[in-house]
Amino acid sequence: AVVSTQSTGDVNGLFDLDHLECFDTVLDDEDTAPCEFATFKRLLEFLSQNKGSHEVLLKSVDEQVRKDMAGLVEYADKEAARRQSERIENQGGYNFQNSFTVPTQFNFG
Repeated sequence: AVVSTQSTGDVNGLFDLDHLECFDTVLDDEDTAPCEFATFKRLLEFLSQNKGSHEVLLKSVDEQVRKDMAGLVEYADKEAARRQSERIENQGGYNFQNSFTVPTQFNFG
């Protein structure tokens, strides 16, 4: 088949959303999609290791934005814990191995 291009350089029909939406990716699946907040946190951590880049990118950020970013990092930690908890729950919960004998009588006296 011959594919013609429009004057803007786009290929006709190649980027038709109906055709693209029929393919699932890991980003479409809630279970496998990376957490965008965790990705943001990792990016900030990476930038903070390179002081030059970190200072250049964040020098114009005001105090309120810095607080908001800290809130996003805190939310990323909570979201990671929530996802971990959900994975454990979906696997049937915690499996505590009882390696000791539980007493049947107690003497509080």
